[in-house]
Amino acid sequence: MGIGSLFIVNNKTESLCALKHWGPTVAHAAVCDKVFASHRNSVKNNLYSDVIATEGKQYIFHITRAEITYVATTETETEPLMVVEFLTQLHTVLKAYFGEVTEAVLQEHHVTLYQLLDEMLDSGIPVNTHPGGLKVLVPPPNLLNRVSSTMFGHQGVLVSDQDPLKLLPLPWRSNNIKYASNEIYLDVIESIDATLDTEGRVLSSAIHGTVEVNSRLSGMPDVSLSLTNSHLIEEYSFHPSVRLGRFAADRVVSFVPADGNFTLMSYKVRAPADKGPPNQWQPKYVKQNPWAASQTTQGANAASVPLPLYIRPQATFGTHQGRVSIVCGTKPAFEKPVESVSLEVRLPARVVSADPSATHGMATYDDIGNHVKWVIDKFPSDKTPCLTVQLQLESNVPKKGSAEAAATAASGGKTMVSLQELVDIHAQFSVAGVGVSGIKVETLQVKNEKYKPSQGVRYHTRGGRIVVRT
Repeated sequence: MGIGSLFIVNNKTESLCALKHWGPTVAHAAVCDKVFASHRNSVKNNLYSDVIATEGKQYIFHITRAEITYVATTETETEPLMVVEFLTQLHTVLKAYFGEVTEAVLQEHHVTLYQLLDEMLDSGIPVNTHPGGLKVLVPPPNLLNRVSSTMFGHQGVLVSDQDPLKLLPLPWRSNNIKYASNEIYLDVIESIDATLDTEGRVLSSAIHGTVEVNSRLSGMPDVSLSLTNSHLIEEYSFHPSVRLGRFAADRVVSFVPADGNFTLMSYKVRAPADKGPPNQWQPKYVKQNPWAASQTTQGANAASVPLPLYIRPQATFGTHQGRVSIVCGTKPAFEKPVESVSLEVRLPARVVSADPSATHGMATYDDIGNHVKWVIDKFPSDKTPCLTVQLQLESNVPKKGSAEAAATAASGGKTMVSLQELVDIHAQFSVAGVGVSGIKVETLQVKNEKYKPSQGVRYHTRGGRIVVRT
């Protein structure tokens, strides 16, 4: 019950970077060919999946991060989320060790890579996936390792000869950490998922957030974090260092931090389904931010997530030609500027060619993915950006004598509109210095140590999966 084989491949050159087997040997060419074929079909159909069911009892799991694709196979009954989570954590560990994860870096430090796999997996079952604890057992490559490689003619990987139980009272933190300047910084990053109609009304919405921590603290500190409006959190997951009982009792996040950068918690905030009073989304005893206030003043549903921009599309399709127009701008009630806006306009399948033009920003047409990408770095103050796409289409008039022509005649000459005639718009954006859910860091206390560290909190809002249905 675990991972049978692991492959690390370059998805651009389709070359193998590393492989390891804990079960029966599996030919990497056959597995990787299926992964790349599935990836090409996913790009073509805009449907992505991390699991492939093959003939027999074998399952293939894969994730892609930049040019590296991690592939794992299982032949026995295994929890799918465990495998996907391990592949995700493996990339996090390699990034903590090597910085940038590329084929050249993995080949240069392949001995360190295989020692990490030995420590992280036992007979294919994940046992230790925390970068802080692994760095004690397998020290990262440094100048000493390079000198040792030059002198002794090997990769110079120094494996700790000390007792791991003494070095690691906690799996994610060693007990001999010292810094000349102690500091801890938090980044609260929230992304908005929403589905809008052509008028800009929110049909469904949710907010996903993460709290990223950059900890440079000496000794063994105990940190307590209090959150404003923590009752709005619907779902959450924590770093293993968090004491779940304390959070369940008084909603305080108490933990001994890992060293360096790590994700403290992830959460989801969903607006209430029923229509309540105007302050139901933002409690009365909390000062409303400009985003929540704009929802009330504009008469929108208070249960919907406030968006910092509006997108208004119009699409017309004829027999041989079509036209798509999109107006995108920021709402005047928001004080923070909206930056890095990217709109992906997914066109119908019968589009032969497209000619996009934008009054502001850059618009390009991808004939392989059959979509137009419109990028706006910053919105101008004197005009509203507009995108116009002229389309050349294949004829949708059914030929005489065909089944489509008979169906059209039976319906009284009316041509049915297929779902493929619709245009989907996927939006991304970024707003620095503000959050939308009302979740804020109220207090951050560091105990169990005599020093007083430097600390700070930053807030970021990003567009997650925002889809406009036309």
